Amino acid sequence: MSHSPDEASTFTPPRTAVRRSPPARRTGRRPGESLSREAILQAARELFADQGFAGTTVRAIARKASVDPALVHYFFANKEGVYEAVVEDAIHLMDALASVFDGGSEQFAERLVPAYLELWEGENGGSLAAMYRTAMARGPEDPVAARLQPDRIIDRMAAAMGGRGARLRAALILSLLHGVVVERHVLKLDPLATANLKQVARWLTPSVQALVNP
Repeated sequence: MSHSPDEASTFTPPRTAVRRSPPARRTGRRPGESLSREAILQAARELFADQGFAGTTVRAIARKASVDPALVHYFFANKEGVYEAVVEDAIHLMDALASVFDGGSEQFAERLVPAYLELWEGENGGSLAAMYRTAMARGPEDPVAARLQPDRIIDRMAAAMGGRGARLRAALILSLLHGVVVERHVLKLDPLATANLKQVARWLTPSVQALVNP
């Protein structure tokens, strides 16, 4: 069957159906989940530091983080799971001291004191304060806090210093530093709690140095 020139010019062939692939599913967390998780952790750090493990509830964490309590269970299962995450943060912070220990005994106190004290300042200190307050309340049998392995820190410090009684001297140094940060950040007792950090480090360093080179 023939078509006139005008008919041929207006003829439109039928469209071929195009099969489109379904949109790819996104993997990983939904937008906003990482922010909610960090808000929960930050709230838990503050509550554990101020009230300890026993005095903190999942509902209190959720309320402070401005999220539904179900989100706390979604990310961490329970309060113990939140605490474990806070301790993990503390463990990673302590790893920052590795460069201090690897530097040998030369100017060891000058490196160690400000580095250790600085770990406890700002948001990072919240993880450490929360962990230590809870560990003190739960005792040495606390399986989570035990993962910090203070003996490992003492061993690294002793190896860096060397000399007679190095491990005992390292334990004494750690007790000095620990006492300062607990009074400053956990108990928050003045005048140490509000003292200038550089001044604290400057006056504490000679005492540490006396144990580094007795």
